[in-house]
Amino acid sequence: MKTLQKKYLPIIKKFKNRVSFDKIERKLYSHDIASLPSLIKKIFKNPIADLVVQPENEEEIVFLVKWAKENNIPVVPRGKATSGYGGVIPIKRGIVIDFYRMKKIINIDPEKELVTCQPGITWEQLDKELLKHGLTLRLYPTSYPSSTV
Repeated sequence: MKTLQKKYLPIIKKFKNRVSFDKIERKLYSHDIASLPSLIKKIFKNPIADLVVQPENEEEIVFLVKWAKENNIPVVPRGKATSGYGGVIPIKRGIVIDFYRMKKIINIDPEKELVTCQPGITWEQLDKELLKHGLTLRLYPTSYPSSTV
């Protein structure tokens, strides 16, 4: 584990207590709502992220992605992992970016019917705010109350 932490030292310095190397937490963040089919499990041998990072703003995401690219480290973005299709599985290990701390609405423009928001907000939370402006979502995922943008 110490070697792994040394490899990610710039991330630890930047994100401090918003970085986790805890094995249980990394395992929890390395799957989505569904379990992997047995054939896929055999191919990927139960992948687990190297670490989990929770950015708070766009600048931190830019830093993280640039650093990962420069160091050839895979990055997997993660909302609430409600899709069940394996999109949040870190099959090549690397960094899981958890958007839990990024739930803000940046702007609602009722005239253009346009909203800008952070990726950690749920569709239901977003829809409630849109209703205050006479707007609503045009599409409702089945996991509407818990899935994130």
